[in-house]
Amino acid sequence: MQAWIATIIAALVLTGTARADDTEAAAQVHLDRGVAAFGAGDFTLALHELQIVVELVPHKPNPYRWLALTEIQQGDCAHARLDVDSFRARVPADDARIPELVRARDGCQQRGVPQITTVPPRDPPITTTERPIVKRWWFWTAIVGVAAATTGILIYATRDDDPTRLPPIICTAAGCQP
Repeated sequence: MQAWIATIIAALVLTGTARADDTEAAAQVHLDRGVAAFGAGDFTLALHELQIVVELVPHKPNPYRWLALTEIQQGDCAHARLDVDSFRARVPADDARIPELVRARDGCQQRGVPQITTVPPRDPPITTTERPIVKRWWFWTAIVGVAAATTGILIYATRDDDPTRLPPIICTAAGCQP
């Protein structure tokens, strides 16, 4: 019974870590599509792709940055202001991308739609390699695998359900008895 419970728990843990990695990978694909659409001037597609990224990884700052730049290009200064604030809340105060975003936001509010002629440098991709070892899917897979194997071995070694097994013989000064 305990082995089944351990197996179920292991499956749930593995499913959760696999989903997190799948979410990050999907977010990276949509971010790349959004940035490419922004660079190509297709701001409607860029907006759609970047909104998907924000839904997938709302804790990441870079999608908010690109979303704000896209909304500025579309003249949606109200939403751009919110996304600039969301970006600033997720990065350190001395982040080099903040002045660029604030200038673009202020230009949008003062003159309508500013033309952003240069695409800001692209951030490094959302990767799973920069995470600590305990946040990598294979680490917990290995831990759960070792725990499951150890549990199975212990259960097998301590079971006492063999009907052909003879009772132990105990010998004392009075003689030997089963």
